[in-house]
Amino acid sequence: MYTHESSKSASLLFFGGAALVLVIVLWPVFMAASHFDGTIEEQLEFLTADPTMYIINFFIASLIAPVFLVAMLTLAFFIETGRKTPFLNILGVVSLAPYFVLVTIAYTSQYIFLPTLLHGNNLEFAQLWLFDNPDSLIYYLNQLGYMFLAIAMCCIGWKYLFEKGLFRFAGILLWASGVLSAVAFLGLVIGSPILNAATFLSGFLILPFAVIVTVIGWRMRKYVLPA
Repeated sequence: MYTHESSKSASLLFFGGAALVLVIVLWPVFMAASHFDGTIEEQLEFLTADPTMYIINFFIASLIAPVFLVAMLTLAFFIETGRKTPFLNILGVVSLAPYFVLVTIAYTSQYIFLPTLLHGNNLEFAQLWLFDNPDSLIYYLNQLGYMFLAIAMCCIGWKYLFEKGLFRFAGILLWASGVLSAVAFLGLVIGSPILNAATFLSGFLILPFAVIVTVIGWRMRKYVLPA
């Protein structure tokens, strides 16, 4: 499993995984702190009055894609596995591009574009950009982004299903999260809130995946780096 180039791979997995764990743990905390129950109009009025926690929440959310990208690219190209899947690796990485672009637009718009609309009192147009509005354009773009991530997860995770130990567990989590993301997107398309709720389960599985990736990176660093 380990090669001479594993030192770089180990560092990428360890630091990328640790950063992903930190972001995934912090995000729900600030999400809860910024949550407001009410109609879409009431939420917009609340955000107009005090957007601070909401902005911090989505700034943290916007960090997920970059650190996730590091882990996925490392797993795709820089870890030696028994089963070679060059086509799936490339397809998975290609799918990461629209994922990164779409979710970055979705999250960064919440602290760059949405406040501008609110300060301009353009509440009707702001509804299309409010992430917490399941009928908004930005929510659709985010879910579409995670549909592309689902493809990447299944493509890159496939070869790890045939490994042993933590690598196999990482592959299983990638597939489970990917399938749930696909179910969530299907639920959005057909208008099924129950199916769309699978997005929360999919996101929950990212945490144990990030922990496993961190542990793998730490073990590899112990193996390949001089004491």
